[in-house]
Amino acid sequence: MDIPAGFRELTEATGFTAANGPWFEKVEGNRVWRGFMPGPQHANALGIVHGGMMAAFIDAALGSVVYRAIDRRCVTLKLTLDYLTPARVGDWLEATGELLGHDEHVAQVRGRLYGPRHDVLAGLGDFALLRPGRPLKVRS
Repeated sequence: MDIPAGFRELTEATGFTAANGPWFEKVEGNRVWRGFMPGPQHANALGIVHGGMMAAFIDAALGSVVYRAIDRRCVTLKLTLDYLTPARVGDWLEATGELLGHDEHVAQVRGRLYGPRHDVLAGLGDFALLRPGRPLKVRS
């Protein structure tokens, strides 16, 4: 698997991410990109990447955008998606986004999921901000 330069595998991933990975991340300052290469386990009955898998992936990527931008962990309140074109199994998919704004309790983010030929998905999300310094509890 050829991973683009600058990406590192999220080896600390647990739960859904670990079961559906490997997922990769690249960080430059406050900007973050997430990437993965879907396999047959991510396909729907038509042999293309399942829309739910892409939704879950961009959801996690947008949460990471919030964390990198304002150093607050968050959970999804609302996610609005526009599927633009199918994604193929075996293609590198990459998501990034930007923080549109936030207050003490909620952040708004816009993002895109890109394939090698086209934008695959566009999304807008509202994320509830968890209290500052809240530790991440890992369940086994």
